Amino acid sequence: MRSTARRGSWTPCVLLLALACAPAPRPAPPASRSPAATTAAPAPSRAERRALHGQAVAAYDQRDFAGCAALFERARDPYSAACCHAQAGNRDAAFAALARAIDDTGRLQGMANDSDLGSLHGDPRWQRELDHLAAVAAERRRKLNPELARLYDEDQADRSASSYEKIDWTVVTPRDEARRKRVDEIVAAGGAVAADDYYHAAMVYQHGNSPDEIQRAHDLAVMAAERDANHDAARWLAAAAEDRKLMYEGKPQKWGTQYKKIDGKWVVWQVDPAITDDQRDAWNVPPLAEAEATVARMNAALNANK
Repeated sequence: MRSTARRGSWTPCVLLLALACAPAPRPAPPASRSPAATTAAPAPSRAERRALHGQAVAAYDQRDFAGCAALFERARDPYSAACCHAQAGNRDAAFAALARAIDDTGRLQGMANDSDLGSLHGDPRWQRELDHLAAVAAERRRKLNPELARLYDEDQADRSASSYEKIDWTVVTPRDEARRKRVDEIVAAGGAVAADDYYHAAMVYQHGNSPDEIQRAHDLAVMAAERDANHDAARWLAAAAEDRKLMYEGKPQKWGTQYKKIDGKWVVWQVDPAITDDQRDAWNVPPLAEAEATVARMNAALNANK
């Protein structure tokens, strides 16, 4: 399920998007792919979508997958709805929602390995949707800087291990440094034009090692959001980079996107209490209660694996 943080039984779908748990309303997909979508209800407000998303997450945690799917459908989050439909055993609805999600965005890089969709893998329609995703992503990337897209892909691939602890940082860190250097060269030469160009550059810098590098990630993500007001992932990344920089400096984070393992237990890094959930929503960040719930799932997964 798509969101900004995931671990435990909720892991696959919750973080996939690293990045956009409450997407803005998007155009309905072609009727040939999903006839039911032609009678869409009026789009909910951002506040309504945020409330629906929280209810959907709670339903998932209670393993009420049918309820979870219905709530995510109402929240206009088709990818997360597809995950819940798949868990509920409703393949037809899962594939219909998945097709809509792919039409909405080409940023579902983790879809193929998302275990919440595992029940779909034996169906012939699964390969169709993988091909569908590849085609949508290819068309989107055709308009982007190919080298920035490649650097982003390499950055993500280096973090595809099943757990953070399994990443070999002696190998990955030098690669990160080289990618950041090349990003600077491309941006300085005017090679970043589209919102996704700046988003790709920002994500590479998000994995920097100093406050200045994380500030660079924030600035690049803001540039992406300025070029595309509906780029939910860029808005979330801008907030996450700001939080990460504050955490590096030993200060409370603003938005609640950053976690840290302390004494073998995951915690939400201390948060500025003056920031409201309405302010978080403006940057596509879930309510703080969802961050706390995510940490609880992460710790439950740790205990289960002991």
